[in-house]
Amino acid sequence: MKETKEKPATPQQIKALHAVFRRMEYDDGERHAFISRFTEGRTDSTAGLTMGEAYRLLDALNGRDSAAAREEARRVCRQIYSLSFRISCLNKGFAGDTPEDFEMNKAKISLFCRTRTRFRKPLTMMTLAELREVKRQLEAMARKENQH
Repeated sequence: MKETKEKPATPQQIKALHAVFRRMEYDDGERHAFISRFTEGRTDSTAGLTMGEAYRLLDALNGRDSAAAREEARRVCRQIYSLSFRISCLNKGFAGDTPEDFEMNKAKISLFCRTRTRFRKPLTMMTLAELREVKRQLEAMARKENQH
């Protein structure tokens, strides 16, 4: 049986991918993790992508297949929710066992986002780049609390 090997991504595709990742404000680690998840661990760099993978990834990142972007936003929201339990002004010391607790904790995070982030809007109205920035802000707050 003859083994077929896909062609590597073109330099134009790699350049376009880097531009999209910059526009979406991915840092190097986030970009490598995203590519690794996209290729199911086969590679974590744009240089290791095949032409077909690069095409599909560009489609996904440019919104033609927004399911990947929505799933990424959900993942970041879950991380934000989890971080909130490490921050005293949010959900530290509160349970999230019942649906009512969960809704109350979400409301606290939403209030925080409307009043204490630079975006001044609820979490559910933020773009993926904005969600990542809020996550970084909460990570810094959690680190600061752990130092005391």
